[in-house]
Amino acid sequence: MTRRPAGWTVAIVLGTGTLAAAQKVVGPEEFDRAMKTIGAAVEGVEEALGSASYVEAKTPLALARQVLASTRPEWETNGQPDAVRMNREAVAALDALDKTLSATTVDAAAVTAVLGSVTRACDACHATYREGDAQTGYRIRSTVSRSGR
Repeated sequence: MTRRPAGWTVAIVLGTGTLAAAQKVVGPEEFDRAMKTIGAAVEGVEEALGSASYVEAKTPLALARQVLASTRPEWETNGQPDAVRMNREAVAALDALDKTLSATTVDAAAVTAVLGSVTRACDACHATYREGDAQTGYRIRSTVSRSGR
């Protein structure tokens, strides 16, 4: 029997709803749901990697990658080229992690290094575009232009 981390199982359910509704995120509420789904999925990846369950890490990783990619149009629509670039870099980091996990023999040190790249990519965007905290909730920084909204 396969044990699945509860956090990313919830993320899959939430993420499936986000993806079923639209292939791209088109508003602040969807963006918020997408970020929460990505966060939960990445936690699932980290949990699986912590127990060297490389195959199990791939499911929440795929979810995080798909949902993150679906947020790019929101940044494009709002004229945020730096955020678009950061989004592409984060998706590329997730793709690199997937490639590392897909090796015939998974190198744990390489996984750790690539996971660090994922974390840095996410942190860079959050440092620029996110405000709030766990208590008050996270949101797009109020100083970010939201064209047409």
